[in-house]
Amino acid sequence: MTIKYLSLAIFLLFSLMIKAQGNYGTPEERANYQTDQMKKALPLHPHQIERVHQLNLKYARMVQREVIDTGMNHFSAYFYMQKLIEKKEEELFPLLSEPQIKAYLKLKSAVVKSLINRFFG
Repeated sequence: MTIKYLSLAIFLLFSLMIKAQGNYGTPEERANYQTDQMKKALPLHPHQIERVHQLNLKYARMVQREVIDTGMNHFSAYFYMQKLIEKKEEELFPLLSEPQIKAYLKLKSAVVKSLINRFFG
């Protein structure tokens, strides 16, 4: 999957999130959902779960505060979210083993494909 498609999918995901602000729940709900998905897909070890959850919560709150609550326009949100995902992964990857990173990237790719199919399929 190319960076172009990944960027497009990220843009679409967060454009929808901004447009339908209330439909995605609270930052806590989004962080819980992300952590649950990661627990299954990576899988996370018991000692990793709380650290990963806190990281997911940190970034879910940032998105809420800096993107959703401000009503950031889609163009700005696109570039902001790209940087935010990179920053989050810089903090996440040291917490994970190599097989978990590969599983994370596979999960991320599946989400992107799902979004592309949803909007262009």
